[in-house]
Amino acid sequence: MSRLSGFARSALVAGVVGMSVLASTPSSAATIQLGFILDRSGSIGSSNWNTIVNGLSSAINTLIPVSGPDVYEISVVTFAGSASTTAGTSKILVSDASTRSALASAISGLSSVYAGGTTNYSAAFSLMDTTLRASTAGASKTYVNFATDGEPNPTNANGLTERASMIRSAVGGYVDNISIEGIGAGVDAAWLKNNICYPAPCDDTNPYDFPSKGFYIGVANAQAYVDAIAHKIRVVTGQVPEPASLALVGMALLGIGAARRGKAKA
Repeated sequence: MSRLSGFARSALVAGVVGMSVLASTPSSAATIQLGFILDRSGSIGSSNWNTIVNGLSSAINTLIPVSGPDVYEISVVTFAGSASTTAGTSKILVSDASTRSALASAISGLSSVYAGGTTNYSAAFSLMDTTLRASTAGASKTYVNFATDGEPNPTNANGLTERASMIRSAVGGYVDNISIEGIGAGVDAAWLKNNICYPAPCDDTNPYDFPSKGFYIGVANAQAYVDAIAHKIRVVTGQVPEPASLALVGMALLGIGAARRGKAKA
């Protein structure tokens, strides 16, 4: 091997090592609030409700990072004619795997809170607003996810006033993004996209423009919600590769292949 090629190899190795060091050096940690609002109204039904809470529990237990640069604080609000939080599911800072497991177990336990009722959006957003504001975690970002299978009932309990108090464009607002799962055929998807999503209108095309826009996933039923919420958590925690990144990786691999073929010919 020539001195020049040896130098080039050394430079390449040094560059790769340097990139590895940079990649493994954590940035300063940020605390990110994730608020999940779950519709437990009568139209959901107890069986579907169990599917929904167990799906969210599983997604959180497997997908919320506990070893990355950011720490996530989770709050769950459930609603029908009124809204509620349950012990162990509100303002939980997921700092390690055991805390995450306990949170997931508490979310699974929400199967017991199902009692049916109407679909009071205002109660849901009001309680989530109060819950998130009461946090002492010092979050730098706050993302809210809203899952419902119906239109607001009563119609004037549409959550618009409460939603306005949460978003950054309103006085005192702090929420950076509101995204939605519309479950089944009973939702007014267009209204949700244009009035509840933030920043609006909702993006409903995957890959989603998060967090610049709220994003909407329409699902046929509770079982489809399970896949949707797992995908959504991947998006909001940065675990879904951007298409541009994939394209760059593909170009890089093509370049490496071309270089190898050229070397073989030489």
